[in-house]
Formats: sequence, C-alpha cells, structure tokens
Amino acid sequence: MDPENILNALKNGNVPPEGVSEICVGRENEIEEFQKIFERVRGGVAVTKFLNGEFGAGKSFFLKLIEEKALAENFVVSKVTLSRDVPFNKFEVVYRNIARSLTCKTGISLEHIIERWMTKIRTVALRETIDPSQQEQIVRDNIHNDLKEAHKYSASFATAIENYYNLLSKGDHETAKHAIAWLSGETNIPFTIKRKFGVKGDIDKENAFKHLESLSAFLKSLNYAGLVILIDEAEHIMTLHNKKLRDTAYDYMRNIYDACNGGRFRNTLFIFAGTPEFFEDQKLGIPSYTALNERIEDVLHTELKDLRKPIIKLDGFKREDLMELSSRLISMHEELYDWDAGIVRDSLEGIISRHESSAELTGYIPPRIFVKSFISVLDVVQQNPELKTEDEILDLFEEKEEIELEDEDWI
Repeated sequence: MDPENILNALKNGNVPPEGVSEICVGRENEIEEFQKIFERVRGGVAVTKFLNGEFGAGKSFFLKLIEEKALAENFVVSKVTLSRDVPFNKFEVVYRNIARSLTCKTGISLEHIIERWMTKIRTVALRETIDPSQQEQIVRDNIHNDLKEAHKYSASFATAIENYYNLLSKGDHETAKHAIAWLSGETNIPFTIKRKFGVKGDIDKENAFKHLESLSAFLKSLNYAGLVILIDEAEHIMTLHNKKLRDTAYDYMRNIYDACNGGRFRNTLFIFAGTPEFFEDQKLGIPSYTALNERIEDVLHTELKDLRKPIIKLDGFKREDLMELSSRLISMHEELYDWDAGIVRDSLEGIISRHESSAELTGYIPPRIFVKSFISVLDVVQQNPELKTEDEILDLFEEKEEIELEDEDWI
C-alpha cells in the first residue's frame, strides 16, 4: 500500500490503483455477501449481480474492492467500462476487452496466463523424465487434457492454444503472437496466418459468447478459482441511439443471466454496475426490455436490505461511516506528511454536519465528493499551520463543498 498514491488518487476523484480495502467503510454487509458468492463460484456455480448506485456513491470503488479480494482468492479478473468504443450491443467488442483485460495474482494478460501454465507443465515433465522425447509427450498430453473442458464450448479456442504451443516449439514466435491476438478477439489477421494455428474466421457476434464460456472453462482447468467479470458504467446502454441497439444489449445481458442460472457458465461471476436511472427508466433503461426486467426487478416494495436479490443498492454514507473514513484518511495523511492533524480531527463533527446539511435534498452523502474535499482540507491545513481554529477549518470545508459532482471513476 502506498499512502501517497491512495491519497492523490482520491483527491483527484479517482479510484486508487491498489489498497482500497484500507479505506473501505460502510460496506461490510456487501463484502460479506460477496465472500459467500466467491465460495459458490469457486464451487462451480455462475452468478450475475447488479450494483445500483447514484453518481459518486462508490460503484467503481466497490468494483475495485471486489477485484482486490477476488485476486487475493486466486480468481482471474477482467474489468470493462462500457463506452462509445465498447458498446454492449457489440458483444464481440466486449469479449475483446474482457480477454485483453485479464488479470491474475501474478500478472496481466491472457498471454501471461498461458505462458505461466505452460511453464508449470514443462517443469512437471522435467521432473518425471530426462528423456527429451518423453518430456515433449508429457507436455502435449497435459496441454490436451487441460483443454478438454474449453474444447466442449469452442473447439477453435482450444485448438488455437494448442497450436500456440506447437508454434513456439518450432520457433515461430511471430505466428504464435497472432494466435494470442486471435484468442483475444483480434479480427485483422490474414486467413493464411490463421490457417497456421488451425482456425477459420474471427471471434464475432455469432460465437463470442461461446468463446467466453470456453475462456472461463479454460481458466478453471488451470486451477484458478474462476473468472470474475466487472462491467462498469452499464448505463451507457441507455445512450445507444435506437431501441433495436438497446434491446440487443439488454438481450446479451439476459443471455448472461440465464446462462449463469442455467448452468452453461461455470465458475464465473458477472457484476454490472449502473446508476438508478439504468434500473428505473421505463423508456431507455432495463424496464424497457421486459425479458430482462422481469428476471431481476425487485418483487417487494421495501427499503429493507436483501443482498441475495440480483440488484444490490449502494447507499450513501451514514455519520458513523464518515467518522470512520475520516479517521483513516487523517491517520494516513499524518503518517505520510509527518504532522499532527489534531485540529482537523477536532473539527470532524462540524465537518460532517455541514455535509449532512448539504445532503438534505438528495438524501445521501456521495462518498467521492466527501473524500475529495476532505483530503483537500487536510492538504491545505498541513501546508498552512496558521489555521488553528475549528471555525477556520469549517470555513475551508464549506468552500470545498462547492466542488461539482462530476462523472469520474468513483461513480
């Protein structure tokens, strides 16, 4: 954990690249529920969950927390943010971004995962015999066996990996790189090159779903706990300019939900994060597509929590959450800059009261805007020791509250 990187990222409205568990408060029940989900996924099931939260409520932050915990439990994780360049109605593009964003405890990329697996297999062969030809046969047999599950979903996916090893054995590293690129969804590969690693065509909208199932099965065969796929800013689907495109995107989402519940996917967790409008807008959001909405909508009209339903709502922070978060940020700031932030600590009650007053209209305190302004105040007070009274601190904080809530990483 690097306190400086964490504080700088938070002050800039971004999610820290690591160490988010150090400053996570108020999400204990949600974390406990996802720990249970991890165990279920590890055991073979597939799950689809949805995160519903206002802008600034910490959806991206929570996804980062899930990522850290999943990696620590030996899952492979992929994070994809929907955008104009990554629209969910083009699932082949989504697949490409999933495959290119794969991360495990030891590194990043599908190539890294495959190379690490092959290195283990070679090591096993070296331990079993000193005969080169027997070693080669052991390697090939193990590769073939480990690809059996992936082959059930997509023969071409398994074939490309098997031939990736064959190409490396022959010293054809250039074509091997093309095989990895194809497995990752690259489409601009000449058919003469693809023929060398035993495939035809591309990963397209017709077969991308099958390849994702094959990828998930392959990762489980390598003794990873499973695959966790995080889809952020799902509300981008609402910006697709006609209903046909939106319906296509929602139908892909429905297919994923059904595939998880129906046993087609195994050892896989999908999490979609979006704003309340995404879950409530009758014209553009999920309610506009009945086939999906009827599967995931709340059937009880209550504010009581039920973390086992498909949609988990991330609420704003309560006073006790803000007190705990503020204390952690103060301690981190004091350690980093070697100073005593006692005057800020003594002002916490007043600072939080100001935020609670500002939140009366919305009914919740956005974590991101609170954190941005609070760290700014810590920086100002630390660099200007002439600020010595609570009133001076509160005046500073009031000015910082004028920062507008922007659509940044903390959403």
